[in-house]
Amino acid sequence: AKATMKEATALREKDAAAFAKDKADLETNIAAITKAVAALEKGAGQSFLQTPSAGRLRSYAMEQANLPDASREDLLSFLSNTGGSGYAPQSGEITGILKQL
Repeated sequence: AKATMKEATALREKDAAAFAKDKADLETNIAAITKAVAALEKGAGQSFLQTPSAGRLRSYAMEQANLPDASREDLLSFLSNTGGSGYAPQSGEITGILKQL
């Protein structure tokens, strides 16, 4: 019985550590999305693109976000634009995609 309890405790500790990591990652992603929406709503999209949050959001959009392909492509195209020319989303399009996340 002690061995079974020890195994169960180890399994729960492993699961708790995995949960804590996932939770921290999700909180970071939510913070990046919140910052992006706020910056875009203020019209400061170009300055946002220069922040670490934009990089984090780009990684999240590429690897984990559950988005339709067209939305993912629009978002990644916007996040990849660092020069102010090139991709110009329709008003509110990117903000809408981010709010769906």
